[in-house]
Amino acid sequence: SAMLGLLGGLFLGAVFVIARERYDRTIHNPEDAGFYLGLSELGIIPSATAGRSRLYYGRRRRRGQGMALPQGTALPHKEAEEEDCVELVTLKHRSSSLAESFRATLTSILFSSQNGNRPKVLVLTSATAAEGKTTIASNLGVALAEAGQKVLIIDGDLRKPRLHEIFGLANDLGLSDLLRDRNAAVGEAARGLIRETSVPGLALLPAGPHTAAATNLLYSPQLPELLKAVRPEYDMVLIDTPPMLQIADARVLGRLADAVVLIIRSGRTTRDAAQAARDRLVEDGIPVLGAILNDWDPRGGTGYGYHGYYDRYRYYHYREGEGN
Repeated sequence: SAMLGLLGGLFLGAVFVIARERYDRTIHNPEDAGFYLGLSELGIIPSATAGRSRLYYGRRRRRGQGMALPQGTALPHKEAEEEDCVELVTLKHRSSSLAESFRATLTSILFSSQNGNRPKVLVLTSATAAEGKTTIASNLGVALAEAGQKVLIIDGDLRKPRLHEIFGLANDLGLSDLLRDRNAAVGEAARGLIRETSVPGLALLPAGPHTAAATNLLYSPQLPELLKAVRPEYDMVLIDTPPMLQIADARVLGRLADAVVLIIRSGRTTRDAAQAARDRLVEDGIPVLGAILNDWDPRGGTGYGYHGYYDRYRYYHYREGEGN
């Protein structure tokens, strides 16, 4: 009977694996990007709710006292009035495991190279919506600035811009205005539109007022002139873009950048969608630097034994007083 029970368990387990493979085609684990997409894994961002501290995607009002910042660090005006959100975790929870995962991802990007040169202008995109591009753009920007780099983030999502909200800046003028005025001197106009954030070394070019003809604006001759003008001024330029399967903006910007980084959200992005996004970039001749797996819950994954790693890491920060 014991043997029958063992065989029955093995059979049911095999049935479960086959059924999951057939019906759940989302990407879950760290190794999936390499296995299914043939892309380098640049980083793994654990879920914001997997640890002891509860952070939030998006903006929520404070219910209680927030976490104290290091002395002399100022928060954006709007952000100071809101509950902690994951978009600025690298600034507000500097020693957390989540913040460290962004720094580890940044290290992979800095150590990467295309034709012997480190990419300087990067487009961040994803296959579909709500996969975490803006969260990753803001945290990588903060991490770069902390490392002493001079950084510019360009909000290339002209339909649904959010970066100005995250950093507490106005969006009355921005990228859309620059692209619309084809007679403007790009370098001078850009300097008037780029705004310094509260993070030393980190600047933002907001998207500007909403426009329905966003993709048409990106074909403006002002865009390559803009990237040419900012290259010598910054150590790294990050461009946040809309999801690429529905909207062509990332493909247009990718042709002008050094490389594209594909953001994948664990348990949400399907293999089919991620493969379609990769194929379009490859067909366009756009270098894909690699993929970042976002919102991965180590409690539910099996790849690389990260479950135990993140448990120990969170315990370490908790003992040091950073995880409570």
